[in-house]
Amino acid sequence: MYDVLVKSTLFGVRNADKVINTEDKGKIFADVGQFTNAARSAAQLDNALGKGAQAAIDAMGAIAKENKALQMAAKGADWASRHVNPLLVGAAGYRVLVSDDKETALKREILGMSAMFGVEGLMKVGLQSQKMKNIRNNIKNKKLSALLSAAEGIFFVIGSIAGSTAGYKIGKSLFPDKEKVSNKKLDWKELNNIAEKNKKLAETETKKKDDDIDESEYFALKSKEKTLA
Repeated sequence: MYDVLVKSTLFGVRNADKVINTEDKGKIFADVGQFTNAARSAAQLDNALGKGAQAAIDAMGAIAKENKALQMAAKGADWASRHVNPLLVGAAGYRVLVSDDKETALKREILGMSAMFGVEGLMKVGLQSQKMKNIRNNIKNKKLSALLSAAEGIFFVIGSIAGSTAGYKIGKSLFPDKEKVSNKKLDWKELNNIAEKNKKLAETETKKKDDDIDESEYFALKSKEKTLA
């Protein structure tokens, strides 16, 4: 049970951080499900943590019986705890809907979610293999067994995040952002000032050329007068 507790807690904290600090608000329902799973897993532990978690669940259940809103909330949390993955897919759909470039966002989400679920599937196969079962059965020390279970949960979270991160990076590489057209309004006053400066500069250059021509003609005439004299 420690593996489920660790997984659900870590995923819950990570997604809660995204919901609070980013625009990824669609993960809030999956987050509720993950924390609910964490509480249930904790309640099944045969220690002080388990007894405390179970007492909290029982207390919330007793309060919910007297309040319809809390009953609905409890049912919603229970449903979310059993449908975390579909809710994560729903969160990906929400990110697509709020994106400016929905086509590109959809392609990236498909790659990111596929990579995450693919890596998780491979890890589940390894963790549920007969070899891992034999290792668990051969550990008689309860603390060591709990440590191994917690390590499995941490390993699963790291692998899931790594798979998701790789998938989204590949998606960004294959489907880069389209160039955004600037909607900045033209400052006509500034453009007019620039035009006036360019006009004055052109007039100055023209006058300078005319002065250079007049000066050269003057010296040419002077030279001709000296020759005739």
